[in-house]
Amino acid sequence: MMWRTLMLAVVTCSLFAQSAAAQDSAEVYKNVYNGWKWWHVYCYRCHGMNAVGGTLAPNLSDPNEKLTLKDFLSRVRNGSADGAMQPWDKLLDNKQITQLYYYVMARADKVLPPGRPDEIGPKGGPWIPPKGWPKFK
Repeated sequence: MMWRTLMLAVVTCSLFAQSAAAQDSAEVYKNVYNGWKWWHVYCYRCHGMNAVGGTLAPNLSDPNEKLTLKDFLSRVRNGSADGAMQPWDKLLDNKQITQLYYYVMARADKVLPPGRPDEIGPKGGPWIPPKGWPKFK
């Protein structure tokens, strides 16, 4: 009887952990996908379609140029010190800016290939975040 109770507890914990991991993956995907959508509303004109930069703004997919979430929030909210980037605090809230950060970090960490996150996964379906990513939560 004790063995059966122990096995039930192990199975229950295992299912809970799998469910939590799937939920985390779904939440990460949602943040990256929403960030991609905000990117294509506000950011791509200067920073390029896939965050690779352009004539007006730097490449944000460069892993050597990554900002912390705190610095990213500040830069997007307040603009750049030299005035090259305008402040976006009137159009984007912290949640939207954080979603943009998820998208930019997925590109910088090279875990998200170019394209729409809902079309670049297996067999043309949604992208699947790698296990253990992101590391910046």
